[in-house]
Amino acid sequence: MAKDMKIGCTIYSFSYFYDLRLMDLEEILKKTHEMGYEGIEIVAAQMTPEYPNISDEWIAMFKGLLDKYQLHLVSWSAYVDMGIHKDRDLTDEEIIEHTTRDMIIAKKLGADLVRTQHAIGPHNFRAMLPVCKKLDMKLCVEMHAPHHPRVPVWQELLKIMAEPESEGYLGVVPDFSIFQEEPHPQMIDNYIRGGFREDKLQKVIGLNRQKKTVEEIKASDDYTEYEQTVIWDIVDHYQPQTFLEDLKTLIPLSPYIHGKFHYLDENCHNPSIPYEEIIPEVQRLGFKGYIASEYEGWDDACIVQLERYVKLLNSLIK
Repeated sequence: MAKDMKIGCTIYSFSYFYDLRLMDLEEILKKTHEMGYEGIEIVAAQMTPEYPNISDEWIAMFKGLLDKYQLHLVSWSAYVDMGIHKDRDLTDEEIIEHTTRDMIIAKKLGADLVRTQHAIGPHNFRAMLPVCKKLDMKLCVEMHAPHHPRVPVWQELLKIMAEPESEGYLGVVPDFSIFQEEPHPQMIDNYIRGGFREDKLQKVIGLNRQKKTVEEIKASDDYTEYEQTVIWDIVDHYQPQTFLEDLKTLIPLSPYIHGKFHYLDENCHNPSIPYEEIIPEVQRLGFKGYIASEYEGWDDACIVQLERYVKLLNSLIK
């Protein structure tokens, strides 16, 4: 494996086992190590029972587990939770307060960065720069489907990241969902279970590959109300507006990447996201950091899928 690129795991990938209490945090970290992952991301609100008031005792316990299983904490995954108050959104001051709290916790844990969401907003993102410098920590915003670099909020965020004073402190976490080209097998099954006729669904997927608009696809046949809703979803999520050339903008601003996937076949091939094209380009552009597998199947296949992901990246990283 190339020294500059490492394979990590967003342990959110184990949600099925964790949420059903089939595995605890230590068992997840042990399995992650056994599968060959070198670093992890933890979703703070999911797997830290004390969140947001993390005690020094929990921090010591967690750092001990990371040492025990030879894992590096790459990312502390935070959220801008606008739903905390029933009657209003968070204020700018509260967003900054909550984000600062997460960065302080991440610093204590030895994380490389805090991953947040675009809901932080450009104004608050820039306002966090003094905190990042004081803590010597990176704050990165995840770019997730259906977003892409030409979404207005992302044009503003990327501009802030590219400013000289932001270098090393503010960045982007590209999520490979921004490259997904068609529904993955689990989503296809969900659509069919929901009532989409299989022959018509395959027709829609074919038209989506041809970059047809929602209106053009809807006009191609007689679709039910549910099927028309799904057509909107397919075009919105599976006609990527992010292209390989966009990596030239993203990678210089990216200390970390989310390797999103829902399914890898027996040959470790992803039918929805063109990994065989993306990874070589990421490496060619000089990316140095972790690519973290993020399995979102939420089922008991996650361990097999995560094992396949290690094989996939090992075969692509030269």
